[in-house]
Amino acid sequence: MVRFMASLWPIIALAFPLLELAGIIYIWHQIGAWTLLWLLASIFAGWSLISAERLTFMPRLAAVMAGGENPFAVLRGSGLRFLAGVLLIFPGAISDVIAVIMLVWSFTRSSGPGMPHGPGSAANDDVIEGEFRRMD
Repeated sequence: MVRFMASLWPIIALAFPLLELAGIIYIWHQIGAWTLLWLLASIFAGWSLISAERLTFMPRLAAVMAGGENPFAVLRGSGLRFLAGVLLIFPGAISDVIAVIMLVWSFTRSSGPGMPHGPGSAANDDVIEGEFRRMD
């Protein structure tokens, strides 16, 4: 069964661009030259998404780590947004739909098991945080 699944990946990798091309041709027959505008807008959106993610990743990661939150949620979201940008640059309706799903999924927050759920949360509730000043 594993051998059969391993032999499917090259077929899927070759079929995906052909399906995208067939989808573009079908959409061209439906809406005409507006297809070019859609493809250009998709490429521009993907490029903008990658550029924005490149600029905002490190400050967002630093802010999350300074706040004591889960850094893996930021890594997951950033990776999904980057892949969505790459899929938007790749022309076709199927890759655009997958990219939109990845974008929606990237904005959902989840923390992993055993990770703090917010800033200042401790392993036990016996810890009292605060400042003190010793007066002699």
